[in-house]
Amino acid sequence: MPSETSNKHLSIIQSSFGTLGSGENAQLYTLSNADGLCIKISNYGAIIVALETLDKNQVSADIVLGYDNVKAYEADPYYLGAVIGRYAGRIDKGELVIEDTTYQLSINNNDNQLHGGVNALNKQLWQATTELSDAEANLTLRHTSPDGDNGFPGNVTFTVKYSLNKTNELSVEYFASTDKTTVVNLTQHSYFNLAGHNAGNVSKHLVQLNADHFLPMDERIYPTGEIRNVANTAHDFSNSTALSENIDSNDEQVKIAKGFDNYWLTTNDAISGNNFTAQAVDPKSGRRLTLYSDQPCLILYTANYIDGSRVGKNDYCYQKHDAFCFEPLRLANMNSAADIKNTILRPEQPFYSKSRYIFDNTSTDD
Repeated sequence: MPSETSNKHLSIIQSSFGTLGSGENAQLYTLSNADGLCIKISNYGAIIVALETLDKNQVSADIVLGYDNVKAYEADPYYLGAVIGRYAGRIDKGELVIEDTTYQLSINNNDNQLHGGVNALNKQLWQATTELSDAEANLTLRHTSPDGDNGFPGNVTFTVKYSLNKTNELSVEYFASTDKTTVVNLTQHSYFNLAGHNAGNVSKHLVQLNADHFLPMDERIYPTGEIRNVANTAHDFSNSTALSENIDSNDEQVKIAKGFDNYWLTTNDAISGNNFTAQAVDPKSGRRLTLYSDQPCLILYTANYIDGSRVGKNDYCYQKHDAFCFEPLRLANMNSAADIKNTILRPEQPFYSKSRYIFDNTSTDD
């Protein structure tokens, strides 16, 4: 039976999310506030399963892509809603060198390791605790990745804390500690469609990024090493711009990615928290998402490889460009290999990062 803890502003409900192939039971945690925001998170993969918000007419919709049960997430190839790690991004040939020691990592994407490898953080059952106060509803998830997991050195303990407040702000805090020098690069991989998860193509969404430069990539989808100014390119989102302006253009980088899938270098103003990192608006519903993050890099990804082969929530089959992802993370994969300089994790220096997602609609200030 579901269990609920609540006060006049916030509530947390714990319920079953089904049985994994291992026989273990996954749980679903529903964090809600009195203002109409409801977030459902599973302890499997630390996945955001659903996120319901109101539009400018006070109509609610679920704005993240996902599945109805945990078995579908076990088979999911798209990382829908998951926490990504140990290492977000591609590592060419799975070769990693740390302090003159070479580690061969697992290969799970052609000739490289993608997003931490086989059965990475997105395929683990995390330990969950909840806490409710007058200010926040908190879900804390913990998982320890053993030394040698997917080839990575070090026993690493990961903690992800989701917090929902009364004013429609979701914060995601990431913690990691290790007993051996290793690498860590974490992000959240929710696929957003502000019109509703089953509303189709997002090309009419307006996007703005506080980023003056981006990293062009080669045909293998690795950054070339060049740092290019966004001015006069298809990757200029310094002002609010419809994705449709360039998502199907003949721009070389857009053609390589089949949409948008580059690294943008966020401004110091955004990294410090004095300005947002990214913002998206659906003009029709008025729903707006504003992301603040302390990370130096952001990937804007427009669901370029979703192909309709998976049945999502409410029996809806998601298609190419049916969503976008804002993925704040550390800079990675320069010169067709892992640039690990700012992703090194040492025993004496734990990892910490925080992102804040603010949900409102344009009627709030129009």
